[in-house]
Amino acid sequence: MKCIVALVACALLSLGFVHMASASFDPKRVRFINSVQPKDGTKAPNLLFRGNLPVTNGTFPLDTVIATLSNAAQEQGHQFPKQFYFVDLSLLDPLEFKDELVLIEFFKNNPNVGKYINWITVGDLIGPSMVLQPKREKMAKNISAWQPDNLPEKMNMLDNLLEATYDIPRVFYIHCEAGMDRTGEMSGSYYLHALNMTFKDALAIDNSIETRNISIYSQNAFQWYCYYLQYTTEAWRDCTLP
Repeated sequence: MKCIVALVACALLSLGFVHMASASFDPKRVRFINSVQPKDGTKAPNLLFRGNLPVTNGTFPLDTVIATLSNAAQEQGHQFPKQFYFVDLSLLDPLEFKDELVLIEFFKNNPNVGKYINWITVGDLIGPSMVLQPKREKMAKNISAWQPDNLPEKMNMLDNLLEATYDIPRVFYIHCEAGMDRTGEMSGSYYLHALNMTFKDALAIDNSIETRNISIYSQNAFQWYCYYLQYTTEAWRDCTLP
């Protein structure tokens, strides 16, 4: 059932022009998110970044992407590894298959460079402010049962990926098309989950990527995740919109 909801939402959002595609990879939209030491402590840290679609003129501009990520890490006081394995963590949906095929083909032809992972991300049509208590609390606590993107599960998956021990460091790059909406939803949730940011501070980062704010559907999903934290483990959180 959740898969059907996700596909329907995906179609509705795309037809509504919510997915603001970027013409090409834009270094200005790249942000360093976190450096995570593997649990066993024996290897160099794995790195997490966010940005927009890493495609320019129908190709994956590897050198440009890596140079941009390296600069972003150094600006935040982190060293970018000389040897690494790139993990493209895409949030694209099936309607964006042309861009997805570019990435799939690149990593198919360059398996030693990295790999492609796709987490279809669509946001939520209904926001927490549209639901009154006590229903809002009930929905937030049971978010994994109804939310297509299942953000609590995705945060656990990110933790497992980042905390794992690999032969060489992993560089994870979260993106959608514009690096703004679905990327903001996923990254914003991670800011709360792993970096203990407030909802308002995390939303401010999301809204700083472009000259517009994050889409309402992505904001809805992100805000639902905040309420999930508030009603389950972090009662101190303020999840109201600024």
